[in-house]
Amino acid sequence: PNSVDINHFTPSPEQELPNRVLYFGTLIRKKGVLELAAICNKINAQSPEVSFVFAGRDVPDIFTGASTQAMIQQLMTEQTLAQTQFLGASPYDQIQQEIAKATVVVLPSFAEALPMTWLEAMAMEKALVTSDIGWAKEVMVNGETGFTVDPHNHHLFAERVISLLQDQVLRRAMGRQASARVRNAFATTVVTYRNVAYYRSILNHG
Repeated sequence: PNSVDINHFTPSPEQELPNRVLYFGTLIRKKGVLELAAICNKINAQSPEVSFVFAGRDVPDIFTGASTQAMIQQLMTEQTLAQTQFLGASPYDQIQQEIAKATVVVLPSFAEALPMTWLEAMAMEKALVTSDIGWAKEVMVNGETGFTVDPHNHHLFAERVISLLQDQVLRRAMGRQASARVRNAFATTVVTYRNVAYYRSILNHG
């Protein structure tokens, strides 16, 4: 699997801001950002104080050729859009700062292999709401490291985000379990050791 340097992605709970939802990654349809626009509308309808941050490069949509960011904005209500910030492509140090400031990280992707964005946010003890597509289960444990939800289920996805925003005890517990999972299964030292052990086993049986 992919690995993450846990010495580089460290928790900074003192930097967390209230009611701040972060998506980070390319603004592209396959990452679920159009679904996320509808999800943000549902969150805003229940909790208008919540702010949304989209950090990532905008790309033309594969079907329409339009700016994906513009499509997201068109799907948002006026009230949601007023609570939303688009940061565009940002240096990675700034992305780490945004992860640290986030209350909840949302990653509703439809297409991943083993996503580094998930591992990085988990390593920083962030509670996540992600998609629940097959490979998601290799990384996330639903109800322990965060929540996994079908991005098409806008209502449930929004409810999971709101539950984490409102319950600091649950949020912190899931963040700690997410970080522990990364340390135990996806830390660079762990993955390197397992790779070396695998190749040695092949050589020994050659």
